[in-house]
Amino acid sequence: MRDLIGKLEVVDDDTASALRVIDHFDRLVDERTSTAAVVRAAAALAGSPAGLHDAARGLVKRFAADGRALAGETEGGWRHEPIPGQPGSWLWLERTGDDGPLDALILERAARALQALSTGSSDPSTSGLVRIACDPDATESDRRDAVARLGLTGPVTVVLSTSVHLRATLISTVGALVVALLPGTPTIPEGVRAGAAVSPDPLQLPTALEQARTALRLAADVGGLAPAVVRYDDLGALAVIAERISADEAAEVGDVRRLDELLDGHPWVVETLHAVLDQPSLRQSAAMLHVHHSTLQERLTWLSGQLGYSPIKGRGRQRAAVTLLLWRVAHGTDQQVVDDPH
Repeated sequence: MRDLIGKLEVVDDDTASALRVIDHFDRLVDERTSTAAVVRAAAALAGSPAGLHDAARGLVKRFAADGRALAGETEGGWRHEPIPGQPGSWLWLERTGDDGPLDALILERAARALQALSTGSSDPSTSGLVRIACDPDATESDRRDAVARLGLTGPVTVVLSTSVHLRATLISTVGALVVALLPGTPTIPEGVRAGAAVSPDPLQLPTALEQARTALRLAADVGGLAPAVVRYDDLGALAVIAERISADEAAEVGDVRRLDELLDGHPWVVETLHAVLDQPSLRQSAAMLHVHHSTLQERLTWLSGQLGYSPIKGRGRQRAAVTLLLWRVAHGTDQQVVDDPH
């Protein structure tokens, strides 16, 4: 299937995309993954919220495209896709506007995957066990069984990344992201954009996963001056901002909008602010940016005029730091779709 998809991408990308959807759900079935993981996959592949009404358990599960659980039932008139063999149960995509080109296929394959998972009896793969261990909707017994099968007995570091280059023994995908479980508190591999959090007890992995998601929102791109790997435990009070303010809300803040305006034509603005806020002196900031001290002074004079305040003095420095943090929240989306590493 992978070889065929690769060949079709050259001549027929639409067909390749369809086969990729089929392959993704087939692998979820092979891994004996959880129900929630299938719904999350549907949301990630469609790029819109997805939901499941489970008649047998009397539950409604809804997930955003980035894998976050959504509360409550939706009142939208979404088209329902019945789950074969499960009367009264159905899936839907909360798509506004016209249907996406693959929406029907995504719903059909997700429904078939849920049918297969409800009737199959094979043991889950390592990838499937990782998903179950991190799934907040898994039963306690299923999570305990998954943790035992994975051999996790002490603290575990959860690494959530947008990069397919993240490598680990215990690795899978959650929604559109790669997740790795690293026993203990090891060094995070370099060269990836990631958020990390420590679960002191393996049974608390779902909580650590959400903390890693928060940290990922504040991670910078690989190769920049700001950290590409952010640990939740290092954020302290800063985590509250990333947890409680959405990307859309952050993007609407006036100071953030102004920063975006300045970036258009001046791509050095964010890196310059990071350097002067990170380093104790302007000379060290200039060295970090690999520019002459006088060049940095010229940039800061221009920035002060454009921003309406000095980003290196008193409250102006505090304002610049909060603005930069909100800018990362606004642009640090974790919704990048990745290829499953397995």
